[in-house]
Amino acid sequence: MDDIKKEKKELAYSSFSNVFYLLRDIYGESKILFLFILTEAVCGIIVPLFGIYLPKIAVELVMQTADIQKILLTLGIFTAAMTFIVVLHNVSSGSKYHHSNNMRWFYLKKLLYKSFDRDYSNIENANGQIRYQKARAALENGDGSATSRMIISMVAVFTAFISFILYSGILSTLNPLIVVMLTGLTVINFISDRFARKYDEKRRNETAQADRKLSYVEHCANDMQAGKDVRIYNMINWLIPMRNKFLEASVLLHYKIKNRYFVSSIIHSVTLVLRDGAAYAYLIYMVSSGRIEIGDFVLYFGAITGFSGFVNDIAAHFNEIKSINIQMNDIRDFLENSNLSEPANPAKIPAPDLLMSVSFKNVCFSYNQDVGRILDNFNLEIQPGEKIALVGVNGAGKTTLVKLLCGFYTPDSGEILINGTDIKNFRREDLYKLFSAVFQDIMILPFTVAENISMKSGSKTNKDLVWSCLEKAGLREQIEIQEKGINSKMLKKIDADGLILSGGQQQKLLLARALYKNAPILILDEPTAALDPIAESEVYEKFNEMSRDKTAVYISHRLASTRFCDRIVFLKDGAAAEIGSHYELMQKGGEYANMFEIQSHYYKEREAPENG
Repeated sequence: MDDIKKEKKELAYSSFSNVFYLLRDIYGESKILFLFILTEAVCGIIVPLFGIYLPKIAVELVMQTADIQKILLTLGIFTAAMTFIVVLHNVSSGSKYHHSNNMRWFYLKKLLYKSFDRDYSNIENANGQIRYQKARAALENGDGSATSRMIISMVAVFTAFISFILYSGILSTLNPLIVVMLTGLTVINFISDRFARKYDEKRRNETAQADRKLSYVEHCANDMQAGKDVRIYNMINWLIPMRNKFLEASVLLHYKIKNRYFVSSIIHSVTLVLRDGAAYAYLIYMVSSGRIEIGDFVLYFGAITGFSGFVNDIAAHFNEIKSINIQMNDIRDFLENSNLSEPANPAKIPAPDLLMSVSFKNVCFSYNQDVGRILDNFNLEIQPGEKIALVGVNGAGKTTLVKLLCGFYTPDSGEILINGTDIKNFRREDLYKLFSAVFQDIMILPFTVAENISMKSGSKTNKDLVWSCLEKAGLREQIEIQEKGINSKMLKKIDADGLILSGGQQQKLLLARALYKNAPILILDEPTAALDPIAESEVYEKFNEMSRDKTAVYISHRLASTRFCDRIVFLKDGAAAEIGSHYELMQKGGEYANMFEIQSHYYKEREAPENG
């Protein structure tokens, strides 16, 4: 199994597929942009044709000694038509800029929404984070972003390709070998560009990782939570050299890539001289030997100049599309490859007012096969309405069990059942409705107290229920003394007057959040590790009151805090080593009892020292 748990292989779409994908979204999201693109492409084909035929017509009129009125009328009609097409082309080209930029924001919004909906397993691992960073990086470079560049290049390729066909027909009447030569030398340019692009593609993951490391160190400088440690431990003398090291690695990688493109540009310059020089020499020979007329000379001269440009544009912009295609794949890979598939015929979740049973049947799980299994044929039956405590040393698998139960990860084998139904048969959105949880990591948003509890906008929040939950969680008094009460903004990241709670108060806020959701299964995943034993005991007692008529799972390192549970499961080596009530496990005198005695030793009063 890959180190990316249950993650699909990175997707790789062809350039044509990504062009069609982008055009489809443009047509669906902004039809006016689609019209501008089409108009610009058509006008881009017509304008150059006017450009080579108008001088030919003018020369032939002069050579035929036509009267001035005919010359002015003919040239006037052509000039007026050409002016109209040029204006239409410029209007379309200029007007599409704003709408092209809106498409970039359209995809950034899709990435943001997908990041909220993304499988947790894809968020927690480093590879998933790199994928997200690569997808955002493809869109965060303004006019140099993937979608903006793709729009410009696909218009240019279409225009140049159709013009190439038209100009090939014109030059073939002079000599088909001219077309072969001009095309052949341009192919050399295409190949040199391709080598440079391939090297760029090969080093792409390296540059993303180097940029991610650099970004992380720079983030530490602006992270309020890390700020205290940075200052008290004088970490600047460590972080700055680290930042310089990562910056040097990033710059070196980008330099090597740019160097390949520089070599390609030298090859371009050499072939340009050979290509155009030979073509113009042949043309001069033809007109000087009387084999073509002056008017035809002017036409072919313009056609050779235009043909060289079109062939070069096809190669350059096709290579550009191939280069952009890497970034487009990054975007689509994240948007289309971030979640496991939902069940074809999803099961209906149990009614929320029912007591829930939970069953782990022969569950095996590993984050990475190289480090072995976290759970090995784990079995556990939790009865409806039962309170279970999961205890054990670090790495025993306590939090992993919660992640599996909530559907954040999928077992390698075995089943997890809720009221007899395997949770893989529920839609994720439905499964999440069954849980109210307080996790180790505190997640408070810079919104109001009420919104942080309801996790909904203010207009959709039941204010009376918020106050009731604060009361039960033991935080009502602290919020009531605030000038705006539950409408007080939290944190200082957005609002300078934002409310900052202590560690214990934050835990109570999260308890209130769990109360507000009122789901049938409660989970408390060791959120009180930073609290003193008395404060932790109070939190657990409140949570015990909250969990009446519900199924509850508790995780704690402090064994005394879980004595009220119906059963305690002592985990060791990925299995349930001991199961029973606190009294039963103490009577057994096994590993649980031994750990309990070791912990309780630190809370017993020490004997007074003897007087000497």
